Amino acid sequence: MTLPPAATTVWIVDDDLGFVWWLGELLSEAGCRALPALSCDQALSLMKEVKVGIDLLVVNPQLPEVAGMLRIFRCANANLKVVAIGKASRAVTAAIRPLTYLERPSGFDPVSRPEWRQKVQKLLKEMTAPAEV
Repeated sequence: MTLPPAATTVWIVDDDLGFVWWLGELLSEAGCRALPALSCDQALSLMKEVKVGIDLLVVNPQLPEVAGMLRIFRCANANLKVVAIGKASRAVTAAIRPLTYLERPSGFDPVSRPEWRQKVQKLLKEMTAPAEV
């Protein structure tokens, strides 16, 4: 499988299909190549199949096998940026070292597409900002 080049390759790994699809669509609109996976195993299998890099990982830190997947993704890109979907325990947070957190819409709360478009733009801007020392 060959994918066209894109400015930023973003992997979205979460077990909520609707959220993964919706966030992937927003990232694609922002000019990113978004690759979805519903589990860590699926993400690793897809990585072998599509053979593309990874610039940003948006991941649910509560998924099984997340630490192992992160080790493999960080081998592929030592400068990998990670965004955690939702809050996690201190131990998980220390292991994944997220750039930031992204809270998914909950329940029946109205979702503002323009607001989320801004969140995605802010996230991409933070990702490319030089690291503070």
